[in-house]
Amino acid sequence: MSNRQFATVSVLGLLLLTVNACSPAARQRAGAIVGAAAAGAAGASGAQSQPTKLMIFGGPDHKTYLGCLNCNEYATDSIFNSYGTYGSPYSTQSIWNAYSDFGSPYSQHSVCNPYASDPPVIVDHNGAYYGRLTLNQYHPQRGAGANYYDWLNSKICRND
Repeated sequence: MSNRQFATVSVLGLLLLTVNACSPAARQRAGAIVGAAAAGAAGASGAQSQPTKLMIFGGPDHKTYLGCLNCNEYATDSIFNSYGTYGSPYSTQSIWNAYSDFGSPYSQHSVCNPYASDPPVIVDHNGAYYGRLTLNQYHPQRGAGANYYDWLNSKICRND
């Protein structure tokens, strides 16, 4: 592991440890940093003025847009916008809805099913693939999605 990769992994780990008890704005800032780190790990070069927008797609053939993973909470397509389609606990296109295909603990397309065979994918606007957003720790395509495991487990998929 190179020093750069180690630094990226260290920063991601630190962010994930602090995100669990933070405000939505702090979670968003952490998401933006994770997105930038993921872009660097995926081979992006040079400094960018804004982090790469990470989008989630799910369902059959990953044709259903599920929102932006690292956009701020006021963006209409942010998963952190609780008034928007993708951040609402009532929307069928939200990972926050425990009764939707994407937030259910039983759906094969859900981030919350620890045995999901086809969980949502994380991609950027250029189509670069970052991995799967899932609680399935053994999914062979988990990739950068592994960085979101603790957050999914404690915030999205919790069983209150």
